[in-house]
Amino acid sequence: MRSALFTAVALIVATPALAAPADEARSEAQRDVQVMADKLNDPSTQAAMSGALGAVMAAVLDMRVDKFAKALEPLNGGKKIKMHGNTLREMAEHEDPKFERKMQDGTKTAVRSAGSLASALAVMLPELEKAFKKMGDALPNLK
Repeated sequence: MRSALFTAVALIVATPALAAPADEARSEAQRDVQVMADKLNDPSTQAAMSGALGAVMAAVLDMRVDKFAKALEPLNGGKKIKMHGNTLREMAEHEDPKFERKMQDGTKTAVRSAGSLASALAVMLPELEKAFKKMGDALPNLK
């Protein structure tokens, strides 16, 4: 789930329109990753992203699943499927009354972590690019 979140966040904020002034010593990818890292580490961006992700998660958690369970009963030998609530939220809160708070905290942590991950990638990217170039040079021409 978190890796999907990081990927989605990266795709949302990594746009050429946000590119910083050109630095001839860095590749375009390096500049783009640094811009993304700067954006993801901005507290106002983090707050907006946390809010948006929270809204998406709330919509999913409010989805009614009682009818899905009823529809699956024939696959369960006709036995009633035990549920503790009619929505995903109700079911989760039945298992953990602090679920909602933990989910909100986890969302904020995940967004902050995305900024840290992007910053680390910005530092590592020059060496990764060198390694990939060496690998490409070492492979036979496959054309």
